[in-house]
Amino acid sequence: MKIFCLFFLIIFSLNGFTQCPIIPTPESYIIRNFHIEFDSEFRADSTTFNAENWNFFKKELKKVTSLELIHAEDDEALVSVLSLDDSMDDSPNGYAMSISKRERVIMHRSDASQFYALVSLLQLFEVHDGIVLLKSCEIEDNPRFDWRGLHLDVSRHFFTVQEVKRYIDLMALYKYNVFHWHLTDDQGWRIEIKKYPKLTEIGAFRDSTVIGHYSDTPRAYEVEKYGGFYTQDQIKEVVEYASLKYITVVPEIEMPGHSRAALASYPELSCTSTIKPVPGLWGVFDDIYCSKSESIQFMKDVLEEVLALFPSEYIHVGGDEAPKVRWRDCNDCQRVIKDNDLKDEHELQSYFIQQIDSYLTSKGRKLIGWDEILEGGLSDNAAVMSWRGTKGGKEAALQKHEVVMSPTTYCYFDYYQSASPSEPRAIGGYLPMKKVYEFDPIPEGLPQNLNKFILGGQANLWTEYIPDMQQLEYMTYPRALALSQSLWSMNKPLYEEFVASFVDYHEHFLQRHDVNFATAVHHPKFELSKSESGIHISVKSDVLTDEFIVTRKENGLNKGEKRISALDAIKLERTPPKEFKLVQFEVKSTANESLMSQDFYLHRLVGADVAIHPLPHAKFNTNGQLAVVDGIVGRRPWIGSEWLGFTEKQIEFTLYNVNSNFVDSLKIGFLKDNGSWIYLPKKVRVLVADHSDWENAQEEFSSTSIEEKFSIHIGREAMNIRIIVDAMEFIPQGLDGEGHTPWTFIDEIRIIE
Repeated sequence: MKIFCLFFLIIFSLNGFTQCPIIPTPESYIIRNFHIEFDSEFRADSTTFNAENWNFFKKELKKVTSLELIHAEDDEALVSVLSLDDSMDDSPNGYAMSISKRERVIMHRSDASQFYALVSLLQLFEVHDGIVLLKSCEIEDNPRFDWRGLHLDVSRHFFTVQEVKRYIDLMALYKYNVFHWHLTDDQGWRIEIKKYPKLTEIGAFRDSTVIGHYSDTPRAYEVEKYGGFYTQDQIKEVVEYASLKYITVVPEIEMPGHSRAALASYPELSCTSTIKPVPGLWGVFDDIYCSKSESIQFMKDVLEEVLALFPSEYIHVGGDEAPKVRWRDCNDCQRVIKDNDLKDEHELQSYFIQQIDSYLTSKGRKLIGWDEILEGGLSDNAAVMSWRGTKGGKEAALQKHEVVMSPTTYCYFDYYQSASPSEPRAIGGYLPMKKVYEFDPIPEGLPQNLNKFILGGQANLWTEYIPDMQQLEYMTYPRALALSQSLWSMNKPLYEEFVASFVDYHEHFLQRHDVNFATAVHHPKFELSKSESGIHISVKSDVLTDEFIVTRKENGLNKGEKRISALDAIKLERTPPKEFKLVQFEVKSTANESLMSQDFYLHRLVGADVAIHPLPHAKFNTNGQLAVVDGIVGRRPWIGSEWLGFTEKQIEFTLYNVNSNFVDSLKIGFLKDNGSWIYLPKKVRVLVADHSDWENAQEEFSSTSIEEKFSIHIGREAMNIRIIVDAMEFIPQGLDGEGHTPWTFIDEIRIIE
């Protein structure tokens, strides 16, 4: 075991924050008032480095600082190498550094921890007018979790070997150590399987690809052959390349759902044997692998070749979004249910996964799958990747199964990262970097003695709307930096400190690596709060020192422009009865010229007192109760920041002290996007009262004719109004997401007097 040198810089005060330029933040660090200056070279004893680590550091040092890494004998080196101090934490990935006038050393326990120390060192260099500086410091560091992952879907859009390597390179710069490679799905089979050549001859290519968004009506297609696959030699090349960066590649071979590409190649593996092409449309399809023994044997044959290519302990088998439509009507599947004394098709899926689990266990590997594999019973040795929130992961940990947390609420990087109109098209959802930063893989309420079953977490990059490497980097960075804090750092700083470090150090660091990162931290945002007579609006970005130029229009008339900061507030008042006002703001950031516009429709209820039960889902809860009376009408394509999202079958909104002499009608905004499992409710009831005694409400109105721009006639006075929304309990058969709980999306509530 070798130990080598290193330095550490950090931490000077800016905006009242103590900054550490290293991301993810070390466990502990101390800064001294001393720095080391370099001219053109950095001397170190190469014999104290792992050879690949030396090559990595040499290349990256040149890129970041323009310094040449030069071999020097021990007494001429700028650093010293010491044996490991036994007092260090026993983590194999822990390291320590001490940089002072008298000593410059690094201690590490493994080649991997040496690599992590080098990554930290690279982030500590500063270049000012051609002079390279490092600051004196002390640091001790250990990762919080063993699974620090990023996922990449190469089925919806294909990425070349060089692009995959680039993705791995960037992961390594922020100490990620698991690359989850999603290799098969409905829209393309991407891995060569020699026993089944049709998988790549047929399944790797589709004849068309949907243009625009899944929810567009009508849909349009680009009719052109699209696809590609990785040969087994290329797979080995990527696995070996990742290992040099101490990254484990975990392959995913989807089953029993998301299998249309495989079934296009071998239709006899389906329940109907019907020949269907590889689809060019996203979504969830009814055709999945049949549960008959031939299909299970096929999967074992595929996995046999997969295991020879991937030395990873875990093999991901998917298991998500597998409709049971075909299984219910399939004689073979029903026979498997009967012969194995299974209760239903959910237990049949569990049976399918158990067969694969037993096979992988016999080969010394572990199965991991999406949290749907809990349905019908979890197989003995399976690990769970929890994506539908943290509930599934918590349930698995309570059963003493290993868990990787990857909930959509915090970890789906295919979601929009700001409400700016400049954002590229995305699947939907709203996940700003601040929300990512709040992620904690340990679920609330899990007994402390079971925390050991939480391996860590990862972000997922599904590529339906990510067609190329430029956009992939844009969607991943800098959100990956925020996630790395939760996965590595024992004591991560406040979000404001993290953002300050990102802006002062890592924007430049990413630029030196030619990363097409998003600048959403500078995008102006409207933060709303309730006032006595309406709402207050603050315009700010995540960078607290940013300023903005705000242009205001009222009912189309220009009211001038004003320079404001995050400390300034704009007041908007609700309108008198029977009046409406349209106020439009256009905001320009002085930091990076980004633009943001927002329309506010001021009406009688803006800023009104509202109670909501139950509360919206954390994933879609921007501005809370104020969101339905903030004057902002939800737009298409929907982002998620303008809507409240619910999964309960009944939702109540209570409007207090409306004080309206006459309510002609009530208007409510709903969203319908079946492809995203967002459905209109079944019924809306409205109770109107001159008091708060709802059991004796004076009148009730109801409607089952629900539209997106819903209106219900009231025709009476009102002091208080209660709206009861009855949603679908489950999505009906034949519709997108059948059998699952639908989303109900609601935005502005208005009264027409």
